[in-house]
Amino acid sequence: MAACGLRAGRGRHDDAALFHHRLAWLNGVADRYVVFDGGHIVQDYEADEFLSLSPGCVAAMGLRAFDLEPYRHRIATLASSPAAESGSTDNASLAIEWFAEDDTSLDTYEYTIDHVIEHGLEGSPTFVFRTADPAAEDSPFRWLLAINPLPSRKAFAEGGLPSHLHFQYANDLHTLVATDEATGAETLRNPRWYAAMCSNEGTTEDRCAIIRALHHLQ
Repeated sequence: MAACGLRAGRGRHDDAALFHHRLAWLNGVADRYVVFDGGHIVQDYEADEFLSLSPGCVAAMGLRAFDLEPYRHRIATLASSPAAESGSTDNASLAIEWFAEDDTSLDTYEYTIDHVIEHGLEGSPTFVFRTADPAAEDSPFRWLLAINPLPSRKAFAEGGLPSHLHFQYANDLHTLVATDEATGAETLRNPRWYAAMCSNEGTTEDRCAIIRALHHLQ
């Protein structure tokens, strides 16, 4: 699904059409939103009507949030936490147990936030996690990039998709991130590839709905 924002050109009588799913970039610019599914128009909103929709409703349509401030605030809070600054795993941000395809447990690592890339996966703010566990020295899960889970956990109870997040992993950060030598700016080497992790809610069919929404399948 995609959102199309329209606005009359400044000082002119023509309109501009923008096809985008990153709705925050259209906030305050678009005066009309048209939602497409499989190449067909399924909804048509005036800006005020669309912006009044709940985040869960927007996420259920496969669209991104149109207000990034709560996420930026959360990122700033986590990035400035003592665990992130010291690298200590005593107060790890998260712990993940990794499994093989046959459900054999590979290992469990505790991760802390190393830093944040503001425009990472899907152009969204992306947390850079690392584990200091000596057992992970040769592990492909030593570094982890992840965006904020979406939608909220309560969205599923309201008929939306289960909460899920997109992530990348590698043994070394250089495999995932390129750094500009002149500016120090970081960019993902492959910003559109990611695995998806889903909360354990609903049925397998409910969780498969996430894949259908991501790939615009019926």
